[in-house]
Amino acid sequence: MEWFSTWSLWHWLILGFVLLTAELLLPGVFLLWWGLAAIVIAGVMAMFPSLSLTALAISYAVLALILSVTWWKYQHSKDKVDQSNSSLNQRDQAMLGAKGTVQEIAVNGIGRGYFGDTTWRIQGNDLAVGDLVEVERVEGITLHVKKVN
Repeated sequence: MEWFSTWSLWHWLILGFVLLTAELLLPGVFLLWWGLAAIVIAGVMAMFPSLSLTALAISYAVLALILSVTWWKYQHSKDKVDQSNSSLNQRDQAMLGAKGTVQEIAVNGIGRGYFGDTTWRIQGNDLAVGDLVEVERVEGITLHVKKVN
């Protein structure tokens, strides 16, 4: 296996840039971190040319794994924060303060109201059909509303 002895700094650099280019063509893959790990290993090889290919390959694998997992944990925690602060796909919470009209109401104060182009289950006190109402809070699928004067 003569190719082991001819493995050089240029091979690591080429591998790194090929992986970085592949990341551009295949977004969303962890090739960025693998490519950066190969470039770092090329730098290590330049500083310590006597290291064996086995040591460099193991170092590459460990570094690529560390970079990938670190990025994944960072991004995963950032995504959790973004999701908890986002009102996207939380249409009910976006309804707070919205104004609509009572479409139908029962004696117990539960009914339906128009908000934009959609009807919602509403609950409130002293409401009549046609009243203008504002959403105070949301519980499940029920909008708790108050009459607006």
